[in-house]
Amino acid sequence: MSPGSGSGEKVLLGAGVAERIAEHIRSESLVEGDPLPSEGALAETYGVSQRVVRDALRLLSQQGVIWTRQGKRAVVSTLRPVAVLGYFQHAVAGDAAAIHELLELRQAIETQAAGAAAQRMQADDLVSLSELLDRAEAEAVTSSARVESDLAFHRAIVRFSGNRFFDGILDVLTTTLTEERRRGQEITEQAGGTHDTSDREHRAILLALQARDSALVEQAMRTHLDRVRQAFLDTQP
Repeated sequence: MSPGSGSGEKVLLGAGVAERIAEHIRSESLVEGDPLPSEGALAETYGVSQRVVRDALRLLSQQGVIWTRQGKRAVVSTLRPVAVLGYFQHAVAGDAAAIHELLELRQAIETQAAGAAAQRMQADDLVSLSELLDRAEAEAVTSSARVESDLAFHRAIVRFSGNRFFDGILDVLTTTLTEERRRGQEITEQAGGTHDTSDREHRAILLALQARDSALVEQAMRTHLDRVRQAFLDTQP
């Protein structure tokens, strides 16, 4: 046996068990919060050691399929592209130009998602979006609360598109870009600017959604995000 071959075989075995556990989750239609069998039960089911099961569970946790706590059984997680999140955060940390590229990606996803949402949203969804804008525009709202309402407005539209992959990618984009959003708002306020333009653009998006006009809402979203992206570029040295 060559040096390290035992370790390599263990990794491969753990990956194979991870795939079988993932298939179990799919075949049993398990959802967020549902517990998996114990490590001992999984080891017996798949004919491997508990060490291999732990390797498999660690891999699934890294992939965002499950989450684990010390001394507790693993449970199914909301599927979230955690590997993509790590990639985005690493790219931004090492290359300032990456933020501009992520903003382009955000625009592509949100524009398409908004068009889909116009056809798939329920009446209650439109009410919730209107309430989010009301909170963002309130006179006494803090800067932090405005950012949160803004993020929630955009996230909700993508979620209402009904496309889980749009939702998953925007989730990691939001996590990666949140600090940039906060910084941009602080710069606007410190320069004596207002949020009137952003408020008008958000209302235009909502009106297009209420009209169920996919083309119009895509245009409104694109216009808004074009301006946001340009505003970010204008703050760069």
